[in-house]
Amino acid sequence: MRGRFAIAALGLTEQGIRLGRSDRDLRGDAVERALREAGLERDAIDGYIHCWGEREDLRYLGLSPNFSWALSCGGATPTAGILAAIGMIEAGQAEMVACVYGIAPTSGYIPGVPDLKSIGAHSYGYPSLYGMMGAASAHALHARRHMHLFGTTSEQLGAVAVTQRAYAAVRPGTTGYGKPITLADHQGSPMIVDPFRRLDCCRDTDGGVAILVCKADRARQLSPNPVYILGAGMGQNIANWHKGIPYDHHDNIAPAKARAFAQAGITLADVDMAQLYDPFTISVIMQLEAYGFAPEGHGGPFVAEGGNGPDGPIPTNTAGGQLSGFYATGFTPIIEAIVQLRGQAGAGQLKKADIALCSGHGLNAGVQNSWNHATLLLGNQP
Repeated sequence: MRGRFAIAALGLTEQGIRLGRSDRDLRGDAVERALREAGLERDAIDGYIHCWGEREDLRYLGLSPNFSWALSCGGATPTAGILAAIGMIEAGQAEMVACVYGIAPTSGYIPGVPDLKSIGAHSYGYPSLYGMMGAASAHALHARRHMHLFGTTSEQLGAVAVTQRAYAAVRPGTTGYGKPITLADHQGSPMIVDPFRRLDCCRDTDGGVAILVCKADRARQLSPNPVYILGAGMGQNIANWHKGIPYDHHDNIAPAKARAFAQAGITLADVDMAQLYDPFTISVIMQLEAYGFAPEGHGGPFVAEGGNGPDGPIPTNTAGGQLSGFYATGFTPIIEAIVQLRGQAGAGQLKKADIALCSGHGLNAGVQNSWNHATLLLGNQP
């Protein structure tokens, strides 16, 4: 697959808290921005994938594609959407597919959720019968297991939060812009679910995103700096649930990684940055280990020593990620990869930014911690 398909345009709305805009308005704005960047008219979009669980009412977007899908696998949806777009292009069903996201949870616009108070009540399966509710409680078990096995500390979790806030502090448009934090700030923040403190947790934000996926030659006609899709892979953690070790691993990353890197024809040494799905600080540590950037059990010391910082071996979540940037449900890593690969990150631009590894994570298979995992490799050259 390497270099045969590309992202021709990115439409990104403002991202933030209580923007006062509806989800549909955000999606429409994102589509408009993507079309404007590519210099295209609306009828150029002949495939539409809504990267969320709800169908799209295309009348309000003024689109008339050959197909319109609603796709949902949590934070793995954007990569799944890109793969679906590629499949439809290969099958001759479309030439230009829009993968679109936009919700406004902090403004009260949440499809299928009757009121804002119910957001934290997602049970993810039968553990809710015993009082286990919400994503924080599930991922806290990851953290406690990692601490038990390897001696990982709260201060090491805090190192992730501090580093990512430092990235965000110099990036306009992030929730952490101009607001650096210290390890003392992290340690002093309230406990949410042991061992997570407030600054270990991301929070919802409002915003819209649209990317246009097409064949690479078409993308080069539309953009001076298309972003090439080098490889992608998916994994499902139900395999580890069957083995009785669901919390020993942050997803079933190995098969997703293997397929993505095989398609791209590269090794870990070729990757310049990691843009990882980071609902909680432990997620970064465990993924850095699973991908091989740090040895198993050594992710805590790795981040404490700055391994994920701008001058470290693998700069990670270089606009703050979801912890300090914004939460676009799986699009956050892809957006930052695109910005870095185009050389548009301003004060946060990396010295070398040619290949990015992005990850996605979410939507369990009916039981807690049986999440999907997505690996996506993007580059500025085919």
